[in-house]
Amino acid sequence: MDTTESVKLFSPLGILFDAWKYCRDNQRVVGIFTLANCLLLILGFKLMGGMGSLLFIVWCAIYYLFWCCFFRFYYQRKPYVLTPKIFDSLIPSTKILFITLALATLLAYLPFLPLFFGLPEDVLDEYTTGFIQEYMDEKRIYDWGMTVILILVTPLIFYRPLFAWISAVIGRSGSLRNAWRRTRGNYRSFLLVTVAFNIAAFLIDWADNLLHMSDWLNFILGSPLVVFCNIYIAKSYDFFFLDLDTE
Repeated sequence: MDTTESVKLFSPLGILFDAWKYCRDNQRVVGIFTLANCLLLILGFKLMGGMGSLLFIVWCAIYYLFWCCFFRFYYQRKPYVLTPKIFDSLIPSTKILFITLALATLLAYLPFLPLFFGLPEDVLDEYTTGFIQEYMDEKRIYDWGMTVILILVTPLIFYRPLFAWISAVIGRSGSLRNAWRRTRGNYRSFLLVTVAFNIAAFLIDWADNLLHMSDWLNFILGSPLVVFCNIYIAKSYDFFFLDLDTE
């Protein structure tokens, strides 16, 4: 008897309609979370000085609790904030953060590896001036290349592991292995979703720079996009994990 668990393939467009229906049926709730997200972004990046301020660490903790509250509210897990489950969610979130930072660091330092291979001095000089200086410092080709690589791996290091974090937030198992097992076979769909949301974010940021809005357009238009993105993730979670209560 074959006991292998069947692969569940989700439809990005179908989940999109489900997320849109939730927004339509819960406009007040979505509006409140969108406004709160916008105010928090303004607080962190305008009033607190952004990542250059020590207060930004406090802001990160508050922002983390905000999204914990969002998902606990979505799944009606009371209390929404003051619960030990928030601490349980730190385990998968720490793993996700470590994997993401490790990959980002590897990609950032990868072009410098040839400098340690003992190559001839003339080759190193040519490499330093021809690639590192011209393409990394003066052109955006390198930046675009890193962006493409990060987008390609996002479904693996962020999107799917994020389901484990949601599970921990709402009081279920935060196993990354379980999240990978249940979502296998959907890389292309996750990649499509990642690309779509990144394009939307890029267009908002491009318009902000074009209009010289100093990130205000990112706050105003980016906030509903981020909330909708998380609703989309919640609906994706429903598709893969909704039957866990019956297991």
